[in-house]
Amino acid sequence: MENKLLDMVNQIGLYCQAEQLKLSVAESVTSGYLQFLLSQGDGASDYYQGGITLYNDSQKEQLFGISSSLTSSNNGVSPQVSDLLAKVSNSHFNSDIAIGITGFAHKDKEFDVEEPFCYISIALGDKIIYRVQVETNMNLMPKNQKYFGHQCIAGLLKTLQTLKQTA
Repeated sequence: MENKLLDMVNQIGLYCQAEQLKLSVAESVTSGYLQFLLSQGDGASDYYQGGITLYNDSQKEQLFGISSSLTSSNNGVSPQVSDLLAKVSNSHFNSDIAIGITGFAHKDKEFDVEEPFCYISIALGDKIIYRVQVETNMNLMPKNQKYFGHQCIAGLLKTLQTLKQTA
C-alpha cells in the first residue's frame, strides 16, 4: 500500500480512537478493497468493527433489507442505496460511523453507463454526513475499484477532520 494512503488510514484510526468511534463499511463496487485498506491501520482492531461486501442486489435485500424497488432499475446504484448501506452497516456492526459505497466499475450498456462511477455515503449513526458521486474514465475495472476505494478513504478523513473542527 502506498505511504500516503496508509497515512490517511492511520489518521482515520487516530481520530476514531481519540473520539472512541467504531467504524464499519458496507461495500459493493469496491468488492472488499475498503475492508482490506481499513484493516491495515495501526491499532485497527481497536476501532474498526469490520465490513461486508454486498455485490449484488439479492444480497443487498437479503442481508440489509434494501428493497428491490430501490435496486432493480439501476442495479443497486443510487445515492439512496449508498445511504442505506452506510446506515445499516452502523446498525449491523454496532459502529458509530460507516461508509456505504455502490457503483459501476466498468461501462455497462444494460444500464446506460458510459463511464464508471460510484456513490459514497458516510453515516454517523443513522444520519448521512457526507455523500458524493465519484466518476472516472479509466478503462480497467481493478483500477476503478482502487480509485473509488481511495476516494472513500479521502472522503472519510475529510469528514472526520470537519467533525473535529465543529466539535
